[in-house]
Amino acid sequence: MKNDHNTYNPHKKEAQLRAESEAWDLSNITRATEADIPIIDLQDYLTNPTEEALDSLAAQLLYASTKVGFYYLKGHGVSPDLVQQTFATSKRFHDLPIEQKSSIKMDRKEWPVGGVGYMPFHTKKLPTRKKGNANEAFIIKRQVGGKDVSLGENQWLAESAVPGFRKDVETYAAAMEQLALKLLPIYCRALKVDTGFFKEGFTAPMYRLRMTKYPSIKNYEEDEFGIAPHVDSTFITLLAQDKEGLIIYNEKQKHWMLAPVIEDAFIVNTGELLRQWTNDYFLSIKHFANNNHSDTPRYSIPFFFNANADYRMHCIPTCCSENNPPKYPPFSYLESQASVQGE
Repeated sequence: MKNDHNTYNPHKKEAQLRAESEAWDLSNITRATEADIPIIDLQDYLTNPTEEALDSLAAQLLYASTKVGFYYLKGHGVSPDLVQQTFATSKRFHDLPIEQKSSIKMDRKEWPVGGVGYMPFHTKKLPTRKKGNANEAFIIKRQVGGKDVSLGENQWLAESAVPGFRKDVETYAAAMEQLALKLLPIYCRALKVDTGFFKEGFTAPMYRLRMTKYPSIKNYEEDEFGIAPHVDSTFITLLAQDKEGLIIYNEKQKHWMLAPVIEDAFIVNTGELLRQWTNDYFLSIKHFANNNHSDTPRYSIPFFFNANADYRMHCIPTCCSENNPPKYPPFSYLESQASVQGE
C-alpha cells in the first residue's frame, strides 16, 4: 500500500498533462445554464456553523468535486464592492502604456523572484504551449522555495503610476486567502477526515493571484486560445469573471460548457494537487478560455490556492486502502508539476 520509496516526476507529469490536453476534442460546446452547474451557498453556515450545516455543504461539495468537477460558490462573505473594485483596479493597470507595464515584466533577469509581474500578450507559458496565449496578465504570488516570500518581493509599479493599486491587490488577495481557508473544514468533512486534517498543511499557504485581460478576438486561429486547454495544478482555484468566456468540461454530462456569470459568485474547481492528494477521487477539471462572444475585453481574476510550498502530501487515509493503494508517492508543491510550469 505504501509508495514512499517511489519518486514523483514532475516533468513527466507535466508532459503527460500537456499531451492529454492537446488531444482533447473541443467540439460540442454548449451554453451552460445554472441548472447544469452545482451552486453551493455558504451564507447559513458562516452565520451559524452547525454540524448539520457542515454535513449539508460537505455532501454538496462531494457531489460537485467527484461528479461534475466544479461549482459556483455563493454567500461567501467577500464583499461585492471589493470584487468590483478589484476588477476596476485590474482595468486601470491594463490601460497603462505597454512600456510602463513592461518595466515589471515577468521573469526579467533583473528580478530575483520568477513568475511574478506583467505577463505580456501571447506569452507561451501558464500554461506552456506551442502558441502563445491571447491574454495579458499581472501576477503576484506568496511563499515559494520552502520559505515565505512576502508580497513586497513581487514586482510593483510606483504608487504614482496606479494610485492604490498595490493596496487593492493585497486586500483582495487577503480576502480570497481567508475564504479558501474557510472552505477547508468542508473539504475535510466531504473526505470523512477530521475537520482539522488540512490545518498543518496550510499554515502559510502558497497562492498566486492573476489579473487577466482577454482582448476581443472574433476568430481565433488554429491552436490559438485566450488561454489554452489545461487543468490547474492547484489545490483549488477560485475564479471571478466579469463576462462569459470560460469553457469548462462537465464530467457528468461529458461535453464542454460556456460557464455563465452568476452575480456575486465565484467558480471553484479542483486542481491536480488535490486530485492527487485524494488518490484521483476528486476530479481535476479541464477548461480553457476565449473572448469571441463580446466586442469588449474580458477580465478574469483567478486565485490559485495551494498548501505550504514545502508541505509533503501523503494520500488522504480515507482515499486509499489495501484494494485501492496510493497512486502517487508523497510530494509537495515544490516537487509537483506546478513548480515545473511556474505556477
